[in-house]
Amino acid sequence: MSLQAPVPSEHSRITVGIVTYNSAAHIEGCLESISHNLGEAFPTIILLDNASTDNTLEVVNTLKKKMRFPPYIISQGINRGYAWAANRICELVRTDWICLINPDARLMTPAFRHAIATTKRYPTCGVIGGIVTDPAGSPQECGGVFPTPLMAVWDWCGLRRIFPRPSWSTTLKWSMPPDAPPRQIDYPTGAFWLMRREVYSRVGPFDERFFLYFEETDFCRRAREKQWPSFIHPAIRIEHIRGASFEKSPTHHTRDPLSIYFESLQKYLYKHFPEWRVNTALSMIHNFLKLRTSLRKDEKSTRILKSFEDAARRVA
Repeated sequence: MSLQAPVPSEHSRITVGIVTYNSAAHIEGCLESISHNLGEAFPTIILLDNASTDNTLEVVNTLKKKMRFPPYIISQGINRGYAWAANRICELVRTDWICLINPDARLMTPAFRHAIATTKRYPTCGVIGGIVTDPAGSPQECGGVFPTPLMAVWDWCGLRRIFPRPSWSTTLKWSMPPDAPPRQIDYPTGAFWLMRREVYSRVGPFDERFFLYFEETDFCRRAREKQWPSFIHPAIRIEHIRGASFEKSPTHHTRDPLSIYFESLQKYLYKHFPEWRVNTALSMIHNFLKLRTSLRKDEKSTRILKSFEDAARRVA
């Protein structure tokens, strides 16, 4: 796919990338928040639509006519996944900074100045994230710890409640005052990222084998290995409607999102750990899920087991 990069204005310091999929209900709020909170950096906005079946593109084209920073729109007829779309956007970036934001996220504070401050304090800073809340203000996942096969067992074999290990959490919900110093994290949530284009160039593109989920985890792990650690800046605030593109109904998609999650988890583990360790962990999880389904016989347990087995078949 050959695309022509949009020409940023002479004042533009950052390119904002948005991958949309059935995002008509949320994209206006996202675009408005970018204008209000990245305006001093004169953002160049690239929006790639991943084969939406609703009226996302119509909404964006209407908004474009009245926006201070109108997006450059790419319409993709086939949904090739988030990692693929994010790479196409990043390949077009001509500014020194890249921001990736989900269409169901809203930037609530001036993020660019805080990103600049972070890189001045930590010159080898890789990805920068922020504090994430839901629309009601409740803390939401802002990132997590790099998962391991043992952590996957802890997560999916009912051990989390029996043996709490906060340091193992792949869903960290931090609440810190805005004036707190930036804090290092394994990976910030992919709902909102800021990074220098240099980081993307040195780390390399997102692994497109991940259709959805774990592409940001994998990227930050590779960045850490190249001495580009990630940070959360507490003054950067994001409001996020988690999973909005999946909210309409399960029949709106050909696959259960949970199956896609398990597939990406398994791909991630096989990529970064010895096969025997991953096989052992997945076998333990599978046996636990089968046992729980046979005992409970409820819809939730059946769905989890079915999704796990579907993912295993696709990864095999």
